[in-house]
Parts: sequence; C-alpha cells; structure tokens
Amino acid sequence: MIQITNPRRLVIFLLVVVLIIFGSAWLLVGGHKILHSGDLVIAEGSSAKQTWQQLKDKNFTASTLPWRYYAWRQAAADKIKAGSYHLAKGESVPDVMNRFVAGDTNPDELTVTYPEGFTIQQIADRTAAKNIGTPEEFIAAASPPLYIDQYPYLVDIPAGRDLEGYLFPDTYKIFVDDTPPDIIKRLLANFDNKLTPELRTQAASSGRTVDQIVILASIIEREVTSPEDMATVSGILWKRFDNSAGLDVDATVRYALKKWNDPLTYQDLQTDSPYNTRKYRGLPPGPISNPGLQALVAAVQPKTTDYYYYLSAPEGQTVFSKTNDEHNANKAKYLK
Repeated sequence: MIQITNPRRLVIFLLVVVLIIFGSAWLLVGGHKILHSGDLVIAEGSSAKQTWQQLKDKNFTASTLPWRYYAWRQAAADKIKAGSYHLAKGESVPDVMNRFVAGDTNPDELTVTYPEGFTIQQIADRTAAKNIGTPEEFIAAASPPLYIDQYPYLVDIPAGRDLEGYLFPDTYKIFVDDTPPDIIKRLLANFDNKLTPELRTQAASSGRTVDQIVILASIIEREVTSPEDMATVSGILWKRFDNSAGLDVDATVRYALKKWNDPLTYQDLQTDSPYNTRKYRGLPPGPISNPGLQALVAAVQPKTTDYYYYLSAPEGQTVFSKTNDEHNANKAKYLK
C-alpha cells in the first residue's frame, strides 16, 4: 500500500492519477475515430450490443470496447434509435453516439423492416406508414407481369395472382421519394439473391417448381419457427403432397379467413376455400405469406423422417407423430 505523508507530494500524486484516468478515457473514447465513411442501418429492435458488433463487422471500428464504455458512461445503450446513419471518417465515438441517441439519421433515407411471415397486405400497410404510396397502390403495383423481364422465374406464377410469397422479408433502406414499384423491385432483388442458383438447382432436381417451393415455404413460415422443425415439417408436408393426401394445415385456413390469432372453430375448418387444405388436397393456389431464408431452405431441403403428423403445442414446441393414433393421443395430451 502506498503511503504519502508529504501534502505536496499527495496533491501531485492525485493529479497524476486523475490525468491517467482522463487520459485513458480519452484514448478509449475521444481518441477512437470512425475508420471510413459509409452508411449504417440500425434495424428496429436492434440491441446496443448488436449495433456495436455491426460497427465492427462493417469495419467502422476496430473494437466494440469504446462504444460499450461510452454507452455505459452516458447510460445511452437503451436510447439508440433505429434508422439509416451516414458515418464520416474521423468522427469520434461521442459524436456518433449522440447522433444515435438523437435519431439524427440521413434526412432523405428511411429504414423499414418487413418480418418473416408478413403477408403482402401487411407489407403494403407498413410501406404506406412510411408515406410511400397507399396500401391499394402497393397491391396494384405487385403484379408479376410488371417484373417478369427482370426476374424470369416469376413466369411460374399463374395469371391473376400477385407477388405474395416473393417479397423477401428483411430490413431495407428506402428514400422519401420512393414509389411502391421502387420498394417492390428492392424486395424482388433480395429474393432473387437469397434463392441462390444452388437452391434452384436442388429444387429442380426434386421435380419442384420455384412457385411450389415458395408456396410450401410460406406455409412452413407460418407453422413453425426453428430451422430444425422447419426441415422436419417440410419433409412431412412434401410426403403428404406426393401421396396426394391433404396437407391439413391450419395456417392456410387462417390465411383464407384473415384470422391469424384467435382459435379456429369447427365452422372455420369447414370454410369452402381453395386455401383450406383440410378440404382440398395438394398445395393451395398461392403462398400464404412471404417466407424468410430458413423456410425457403427447408422447402428445398426437407428432412426425411418416419413422421406423418405434427402439431404445435401451446407452449410453442412442435410435437411429431408417426401414426394417426399417436397423433390423436398427442392432440388429447397437448391440445386440451
């Protein structure tokens, strides 16, 4: 333990300690600069930890430590606002952090997030909420023939259908002067990029069209959540499809009725709609949502099992069965 009895030496010692502390803080925060100019999009719901990691992954910073330290000092971690930010080379951590907290985004740029499983109507509504057209204008612009020249795979979509299923869910940078077709082109370009040539080749080798893959993926997206369950459910549904059995999927009935949350009644399940896969065999006439990458991969790469039935328990787990008797027993057990 250091003992200093001379008052003058004590003052000097304390000054040195203070200088070391402030010098270290300056090196850690004030001396840390943005490494290059560019744009950073903070998605809705992103945590501070995800934001710091994104800064590092995009090479704006060499370390997340200065950001974590300054956010802790300023109690700013829970105050960061989503949006598109332009970062300039040489900007300091405090300058950038203050902009994150103030929501000082690019004035002509916005961000919008379309979650996996959104329907085209939900995408249209969220786009209109950003003051880009109306929902009706978006739906009208989502006509496959308008984009077939650029994306030939859309020719598989039967006449009369819209782009439900092909509008890839993600976080997008948009601009205040965008129109609904501008947004649609961006979503289609992302879908085209995510459904890689390898996945398309695998789909073709299994005898499935892109449209069939998208339809099944849209069902999987609404039925289960984990990648492993998605692959297993994909195997079950393709097996039932190939056997000309009914898919018996509740999510397709929900799509027909636009009843996503409330329990389905016996009358609901008797709905006379081609989307009612409890009444009509085979795939429904179109996708029931816009699936994400995991659901698309599961539709292309189903897992082969002995299962022929499944159900979603109230706690969220997927329960699989090999026989109808076993399935009925599970329904009695989990769906009381």
